[in-house]
Amino acid sequence: MAGAGRTVETRGHIVGFREEIRRAGERSPEEFFTWFDEARDSNDAFVRGAWDFSVHIAQPLAPFLSHPEDKTILEIGHGAGRILASAARHFRHAVGVDVHEGNALVSAELARRGSPNVSLYQGDGKGLPLGDREMDVVYTFIVMQHVERIAIFESYLEHMYRVLKPGGLVMLYFGRMSRFSLERRSPALYLLDRLVERVVMARGYREIPAPVNHTNLLVTRPYAARLARRVGFSVLRREVSHKRVPDGTDQYGGQHGLVLQKR
Repeated sequence: MAGAGRTVETRGHIVGFREEIRRAGERSPEEFFTWFDEARDSNDAFVRGAWDFSVHIAQPLAPFLSHPEDKTILEIGHGAGRILASAARHFRHAVGVDVHEGNALVSAELARRGSPNVSLYQGDGKGLPLGDREMDVVYTFIVMQHVERIAIFESYLEHMYRVLKPGGLVMLYFGRMSRFSLERRSPALYLLDRLVERVVMARGYREIPAPVNHTNLLVTRPYAARLARRVGFSVLRREVSHKRVPDGTDQYGGQHGLVLQKR
């Protein structure tokens, strides 16, 4: 069983993210809301967020989840709230944690869009500022590939376990090697990428020096599953992301996914 989470160091990316997001917000609210996924405008961002919630979060969790209207869900890395808005419509309460300082702007926008049942927190980029056993469901999407070190990835797994109630669920996405299958619709090429990454990433992961908001961490699916089991999770299902839904739902994206349950 995990404790409160390991102590880890970062190399400046958290500050870099905060500064870039702050500058986007200073230029205009619209630029802030489109910074996280390069949407055309804020409405486009929230429409795409609704699709992402449906395809990448709700559908994989559905076989293992009952009565979401009575439960609390947490998003790690909520950004401008584009996915969290949909989560709040389906759950009793939605919670978001992110490193940026724009939560007042996000909260106002979510309320304006009909999602007032949301609480937002600023995190340190290494763990979760929440109490033990408070959440029923946790998810994170297009976030874990931006952490700099595998130790931070492990720390987040420990914190997810800590904040979840017994039997709670996680929908975890993380960066994968996508040399052949990215934006393709071939299961054979996806399998090839999985085989190649297990050879190329013999340790099970690769830390990549890269600018802010680029891929910094790749993790093989077997290695992530071993870490999750070590923390105390059961692995219920394996997933792969899709590229820019709904237009690219039949094309592979750059993330592996695992549905986990706290034992």
